[in-house]
Amino acid sequence: MKSFSSLLGPALGALGAAAVLLSPGEARADGEHWVSPGLMLSVSFGDKTNFGLGLDARYAYVLRYQSVGVGAFAQASWLNFSSAGRFAAGLHGGGDLSRALFGLQGEVGWTYRTALGEEHPGGHGVHLGLGGIGMSIIDLVFRGTIPLPGEPSKPEFTIAAGAHFPPMYGMGSLIIEGRPLRVGGRYILPGVARKPRRGGARPVRLDDTTRLALASAWRDDARGECASIPSFLALSRDLAAAGAPRDLVQRALAAAADEARHTRACAAIAGDLASMSLVPELLPAPPPSGLDRTRELSRLCVESWEDGCLGEGAAAERAQRRATGAKEEGMGAALSMIAKDEAQHAELGWRIVQWCLSEGGQPVREALGEAVAASPEGPAREDLPEAEPRAWRAHGRLGRVDIEASWEKNLQMARTTADRMLSARG
Repeated sequence: MKSFSSLLGPALGALGAAAVLLSPGEARADGEHWVSPGLMLSVSFGDKTNFGLGLDARYAYVLRYQSVGVGAFAQASWLNFSSAGRFAAGLHGGGDLSRALFGLQGEVGWTYRTALGEEHPGGHGVHLGLGGIGMSIIDLVFRGTIPLPGEPSKPEFTIAAGAHFPPMYGMGSLIIEGRPLRVGGRYILPGVARKPRRGGARPVRLDDTTRLALASAWRDDARGECASIPSFLALSRDLAAAGAPRDLVQRALAAAADEARHTRACAAIAGDLASMSLVPELLPAPPPSGLDRTRELSRLCVESWEDGCLGEGAAAERAQRRATGAKEEGMGAALSMIAKDEAQHAELGWRIVQWCLSEGGQPVREALGEAVAASPEGPAREDLPEAEPRAWRAHGRLGRVDIEASWEKNLQMARTTADRMLSARG
């Protein structure tokens, strides 16, 4: 019979391979099913101090509200570089907090540790854990093991640190095309209904990896554009309730119609690439904030600065750069339309900021000043997929340099304009 030490290495390798193979590209597109492999280092305290190196594979069903999910996990750790090991399996749940900067997750399940020697027998136990920081990528977990009745092993306390990629609860990203949909301070993206269809794929020669990456990227664009529809509907409602001029309310409604066109265009391109019919889900508008008028004006001003002046301004610049490089049929025209509309939406954001400043006085000026000072220097970091660079560009996608350059260009202009507005009312 093979020794445990001879079997542990292949077992760890098999677990890691399974985690990678079970992480399909389709999962990222809908933001629902997610597989996240990870590597962990640990130290445990009980009847003996143990150092561990292990793999942690997780499946999560990510809820519609993004970066929040529940699922199952499996762990295998090599202890003290010896023939001993620990295994665990069970359920986990949690999500990212504060706009996906920090996260929290808990876990419960079964665990088994092999014997560490004649004086330290192994046994089965109840596995409990709590931890998680850093967008569900960097993981710091505190775990406890409670032996089952009749087991010879003793209770253990474990501190584990490591990393998961992709993140355990989805890829929360701030690079959203269109005006983002906020609920409770979080950005939300819709799911996508998919139906296979015969034929219809774009007649271009692409390797499977590149085609999947392009389809996923355009599908994410469609999700972002679709989320903008209820966002603008809520904006028009809130502007009317705050007593905004009629033209601002009407322009917000018109922008919702623009986003519907963008959604159809992006979903059609993604569907052609994936040979599927794709329909993003239309989410409901978020409820009114319930704030008094002064605080509501501050909210409208700050969100119009962040989502309109910054976000849609940068989106317009990105879309124009994408249109310039797009060579495939229909993509350049769609991106030029989006660039023109997003520029108008950014200009609407400036109009709203100006009106809020004129109506809200000093409290609104202070809120905007704080938002401008806290504006990020660069866009959210996204790991661009592995794709053939020329095909990526020809299909209307940008590389990291262009993404950052478009953000920087718009950011400098937006800061200058905001400072001028604040100084004029100083």
